[in-house]
Amino acid sequence: MTMTIEVINNGALNLLSGMERLNLIRVNIPTISTIESGEKLSKQFAGALKLSDAKYESYQNALQESRNEWNRTIY
Repeated sequence: MTMTIEVINNGALNLLSGMERLNLIRVNIPTISTIESGEKLSKQFAGALKLSDAKYESYQNALQESRNEWNRTIY
């Protein structure tokens, strides 16, 4: 069974971590151990979108267009 849990108190992460170590539950991305290790989010979520080549190209074009809309004058 899969369910979504919203953690509203950081103390709950310790409880979830303990339950995961006891093999009572499995915590998916981002895992508690990854959060504690400080691993970069780019490493955690690399490939998570699983886009087709066409959708990836469309996404990249939209991203570039949105970046071009901002005035990037830096002093």
